[in-house]
Amino acid sequence: MNPRRRRNSLPTRPRVAIVGANFAGLRAAQGLGSGFDVTVFDPSPWFEWLPNIHELLSGAKRPGDLRLPRKRLVTAAGHRFVRDTVTAIDAKRGTLATAAGTVHEFDYCIVAVGGVEEKYGVRGVERHALTFKSVEQCAAIGRRLATLMKGRAPRSVVVVGGGFAGVEALGEILRRYRSRASLTLHIVEAGTRLMPGVSPKIDAAVRKHVRPFDVHVHAGVPVAAITRAGVLLQDGKRIRSDLTIWTGGAAAPPLLHSAQLAPKPRQWAPVAATLRSRRYRNVFVIGDAAAFPTRIPKQASHALEMGECAAENVQRAAAGRALRPFRPSRTPLLVAFGDLDTFLVAGRSVVANPALAAGKEAVYQLTMTQIDPPYSVQALGELASRVIGVTRRLATRRVG
Repeated sequence: MNPRRRRNSLPTRPRVAIVGANFAGLRAAQGLGSGFDVTVFDPSPWFEWLPNIHELLSGAKRPGDLRLPRKRLVTAAGHRFVRDTVTAIDAKRGTLATAAGTVHEFDYCIVAVGGVEEKYGVRGVERHALTFKSVEQCAAIGRRLATLMKGRAPRSVVVVGGGFAGVEALGEILRRYRSRASLTLHIVEAGTRLMPGVSPKIDAAVRKHVRPFDVHVHAGVPVAAITRAGVLLQDGKRIRSDLTIWTGGAAAPPLLHSAQLAPKPRQWAPVAATLRSRRYRNVFVIGDAAAFPTRIPKQASHALEMGECAAENVQRAAAGRALRPFRPSRTPLLVAFGDLDTFLVAGRSVVANPALAAGKEAVYQLTMTQIDPPYSVQALGELASRVIGVTRRLATRRVG
């Protein structure tokens, strides 16, 4: 069957296809005005606030707190939203194809596909571990934890990965369940310490916080395999596990290589300082998918800034003007360790104080409001629900 070709009704306006609609892609769409014919593609109906998905493990957040309807957000920006997976991009022809069998034409394409789960070739991840990259996945972990903690039977939970996600996951489990008897927690990191990309102060602080509890830190030994019964380390040690949480990080999605935006499989797409693809002048790559000339931490604030820059540069390109280089701000990162501590990370410097949790919550509430301004009854209602509900749940030390 031949694919159905979709042509835009107003060919006089530059046609822009945006592939992916989370932080970077959505902000790019919101930055393009009515002078462009914009179509946004994503297989999920929800924009997800990923920096706080760890709070789903404790119940401090609920799925509805971290989701916004993409169709409403894109429509409010004056554009079309297509809930479908982009399976191919042909930059030379200016077309993309979707899983539904349609072909869409574009003059410019903004690729913001993010990443996929990195499993490092470890056996058993898909069958025996719960992964940690979406609201749905973390909500499922939260439900599984709640079920496991019923009764008094001894339980063992293993968090694989000692980076940002792993540390925050461990903190949320302690927030809710640290008073439960017969609970053993493990965190496994292949590097020599937790949070290997930042100051060792976080590793030291986390180890200090967990001393009163039955928590074991395994650093410097990679995971060899995950089984139904537990986790096997490369040094031969076996850790019994009733629940294994995989926070292994992100890998480049196959679309980047198949679209010839990345030179090899599993590589991010190289871009110039303007976020334009190194390969195609009509393609911009933003967010986690972009391999910028200098290293940029993959965090939400930078993805939002990339979306703004890409939208501006599409407008500049359409007008025949010089493109603007992307200059990321030096935004510090807030890493929560449940209700025990919060770390402010600025380069190699770290400040730790539980009171900083209020700052992380403020960033979440403010940015969600900027993404979805309360101009409609629905948006206003969702804002009120977030503020009231989250504040109430965070008011207690343990939210079970």
